[in-house]
Amino acid sequence: MIELKDYQKRAVRELKRQLVSLLNDDEDRLKLIFKAPTGAGKTVMASKLLDEVTYELPMDGECKYTQVAWVWIAPNKLHQQSYKSMKNFFSEKRSLRPVMFDECNHLEGLEKGDVLFLNWESINKDNAVMIRDNEQNRTLYELIRRTKVEKHLPVVVVIDEEHMFGGRNAKKSEMVLHAIQPKVEIRISATPVTQSYYNVVVKRKDVVEEEMIKRGIQLNPNIHSSKEQSELTVNQRLLKQALKKREELAKAYKEHGINPLLLIQLPNDSSESMNANDKTIADEMKSFLEQRCNISVENGKLAVWLSKDKSPNLQDITKPDDMTEVLLFKQAIALGWDCPRASVLLIFRDLKSMTFTTQTVGRILRMPEQRFYQNDLLNYGYVYTNLSADIIQIVGDDMNYLSTIYANRRKELQNITLRSVYMDKNGAKRNRLGSTFRSVLARVMEQEWGQNPLWLFSTEDLFEKDEDEVEESND
Repeated sequence: MIELKDYQKRAVRELKRQLVSLLNDDEDRLKLIFKAPTGAGKTVMASKLLDEVTYELPMDGECKYTQVAWVWIAPNKLHQQSYKSMKNFFSEKRSLRPVMFDECNHLEGLEKGDVLFLNWESINKDNAVMIRDNEQNRTLYELIRRTKVEKHLPVVVVIDEEHMFGGRNAKKSEMVLHAIQPKVEIRISATPVTQSYYNVVVKRKDVVEEEMIKRGIQLNPNIHSSKEQSELTVNQRLLKQALKKREELAKAYKEHGINPLLLIQLPNDSSESMNANDKTIADEMKSFLEQRCNISVENGKLAVWLSKDKSPNLQDITKPDDMTEVLLFKQAIALGWDCPRASVLLIFRDLKSMTFTTQTVGRILRMPEQRFYQNDLLNYGYVYTNLSADIIQIVGDDMNYLSTIYANRRKELQNITLRSVYMDKNGAKRNRLGSTFRSVLARVMEQEWGQNPLWLFSTEDLFEKDEDEVEESND
């Protein structure tokens, strides 16, 4: 069993207190929000919560229920990862029983301590097998009905990566939850979208202090121009800088037996499918890596994880000393992928998406050995992107965590002082030059340059009024 960090213990304790309170409430579908940074161990804390509640409910007397059944829902294939993790957590205690849909007793319903793992894609589609009527009546809804009605067990749904719940199938997902009618929904995310009075928040600084995640993320560090780089495309320049940083980290990590990994994410990351722009960038990256850096799939230093192109060296890529140096991907690893040796991230962003959050850079947050190193270079993550620093938007929660390093100003440049001008928009009738402008301009020009500019204007021009002013005077 894993020993929890102090902040994890506090979070589990508070989650348990609020969950028991919600179970005692007369209403259904009450929402408990659990927010924790990527790398804080959300799955570990949630698993510990389920374990302690299952064990303590029959004895503490504070809750009107003595047993609970659990349903764990996650996007994509993340439910499989959580399922395996929980089986490892409780291999000795066996207080919880992680199960897949086919492993359930459909004639009797879920048992006390059962944790049914599902993914949204298998239940929020019209033709989903799990919710479609069949002769055997083996559906998710019938399983839940027997659990609640015949076993008299309240169902608590855990929604992992809750921010993904609001995707294109959000309405259908909501219909599924409405049909299940859980007693409580525990919604987990580093960036939750649901608001609730009941919430537990793990602060980033507490996770950093426990040395679970890096001190911070540096955005576009040490970007500079040179004659050599001027011969390269923008994409190639960024790749070269990212590779240089990876090499720097590799030397520092050598004594720890860790080979840092550079991640290259293609644009349009909302879709796994490849468009023409994706293919162009992917080909450019592969060609540059092979021809200029001797990094290729063939020699095992490059791994590719795309929808229709997966290299054979992905199986051991998360091992700390794996020889793979660069991983090219699009969306597949962006959620729930755990590779602590990932240290540098090169992101080619779609111009429609300029927001950087922990979800964006979460893949390089974890510390490989869950401790800080004496060489502070290893205690930071490094992100390179093709967006200029002045248009990058950093989400508020992450403002202090992501730092942008700008180019240094040349010493020989003279300071330029710009006079501050304030215009009272509330008092001003209009934002254009008035009728006195010409005469004032003429007077100032004569004072400053010693020339009479009257030849520029006719006498009528100097003193004529705007039509608006004439109308105002007539009024």
